[in-house]
Amino acid sequence: MDRYLILDIDNCIADDGWRIPQIDWGTDDAFRRYHFYHQLAPWDNAGNRDLFIGREEGLIIFTSRPVHYRAMTLEWLQRVGVKVEHLLMRNDNDVRPSIHVKRSQLGWLGEYDVRLAQIACAYDDRPEILKMYRAHGLRAELRALHDICAYTNPHTGVNHATGQPKA
Repeated sequence: MDRYLILDIDNCIADDGWRIPQIDWGTDDAFRRYHFYHQLAPWDNAGNRDLFIGREEGLIIFTSRPVHYRAMTLEWLQRVGVKVEHLLMRNDNDVRPSIHVKRSQLGWLGEYDVRLAQIACAYDDRPEILKMYRAHGLRAELRALHDICAYTNPHTGVNHATGQPKA
């Protein structure tokens, strides 16, 4: 494959908005906080189908979902028609914010014989991640299915990824 797209899953091609209320904001353990939310992912509807149907580019998924959910994620991707070349996921014990995980995933591309110059575009629902992609010389575009933030605690208004109040 000569050209690739990087796609995020949740809120980019998977409509996770209905799952967000299932996030357990009562725990500080990130795995437990998002466990039920991730377990429900196989029932998501797919959106932004133009990103993955009939594309000539190879599809690489960067997701902050833990690798614990790999089998169900692969099953969902296949069922909705995403022909993925590579699925890069968060290591199970990695609690870094998503931007750091996805920066690491960019570095892992070499292990798959993919160079940054081969990336036609990277799509994500988070502006800070797009900014990071652009800083690495990639074309990056915002694609979001909704505007509900899975990182902002609705009780405190604090964004889990940044530690800051929601803007």
